Amino acid sequence: MVTAFIWLCLVLIGVSLLMMVGFGLKNAGNALSGSKLGLAAFALPLLIFVIAYLVDGTATGAAVATAMFTALSGFLALLISGAKSLFS
Repeated sequence: MVTAFIWLCLVLIGVSLLMMVGFGLKNAGNALSGSKLGLAAFALPLLIFVIAYLVDGTATGAAVATAMFTALSGFLALLISGAKSLFS
């Protein structure tokens, strides 16, 4: 029974990743034609992954480092945006 749940979770993760890639590619046309900032937003995680892979040497470590960097940079952006709106 546990094995079935593990496979179910893996399938759901795979479907979720495919949906993220699909919707990302669908919306990439709008973001990439809009500005260079949109292009940077799509290219930055890939660039971070490549740099982390060159430093660490493993794909797993690079993926974890990329996820941590993007999550922390998003959190920092929220803090800066909140502080900016608080003081203005």
